[in-house]
Amino acid sequence: MFVCAMILLVTTVENTSAVMKDLPVSSAVSSTVPVSSGQPMISSASPPVSSQFPSAMSEPNIVSAPKDAPSSESEASVSSAAAKDITSSQSESSLSSDASENWFADALFIGDSRTEGLRNYGGLEGATYYALKGLMVNTVYTRCEISVNGTKKTVMQAQAAHPFGKIYIMLGVNELGWSSTQAFVDDYTKMVQDIKKTHPDAKIYLQAIFPVSAKKSAGSSIYTNDKIASYNHIIESIAKNEHVIFLDTTEAVSQNGVLPDDASTDGVHLNFKYCAKWCEYLKTHTE
Repeated sequence: MFVCAMILLVTTVENTSAVMKDLPVSSAVSSTVPVSSGQPMISSASPPVSSQFPSAMSEPNIVSAPKDAPSSESEASVSSAAAKDITSSQSESSLSSDASENWFADALFIGDSRTEGLRNYGGLEGATYYALKGLMVNTVYTRCEISVNGTKKTVMQAQAAHPFGKIYIMLGVNELGWSSTQAFVDDYTKMVQDIKKTHPDAKIYLQAIFPVSAKKSAGSSIYTNDKIASYNHIIESIAKNEHVIFLDTTEAVSQNGVLPDDASTDGVHLNFKYCAKWCEYLKTHTE
């Protein structure tokens, strides 16, 4: 009986092995239950990266706009408005500049050698000059030295032959030696009245006489700054009486009623530096 039991056991084991060999491998693996360690199973292989979805750490693909391009419609409007403002500003600036430059295009300057210096400096674009060395308020009627169409005319004849919108006069320094101050008043007044008749719509400016240097004033009994100051008061009164404009041009070049030493080589006639100051004064006093 014992021998029969052993034969039966061996037969059972052999049959079981045969069954196990006939089972597919996958089934065998599936039937095996792993022992859990409490941690999820992590594959060591990296998952494929999709070309449609960038990883969380990668930067988004941004196309930069040109630096000068507006980033929005509102900014574009602002940029457009700014451009218009700039254009408008440039246009206004050009107009202002042109007006300043053209101001003297219809202007006449009557004067002596000091006005000749202003003409030589050339700081007033388009201006006309009837300026003669030693010219005085009486010789504007007698000296035929202004060329008009090939003919020599006096200052008063020449000014009457042309239309001028503005007439600037600086005379008086050569008259300081006259024995009669009243003669200066009468001749100056007559000249202004005659110019008003030939140019009734023109602006007429009577410029103050420039002072001389301290050295020149101290060394002369005629060309003194005290006398120049008194003549300037006379000119200012004539301007008031004749309803024309008085310009205190001494403000442009003098210090305490005296011409500075660096303004002139002879103490009377302005150098280029001070002619520039004179020009600047005239440009900013166009009432």
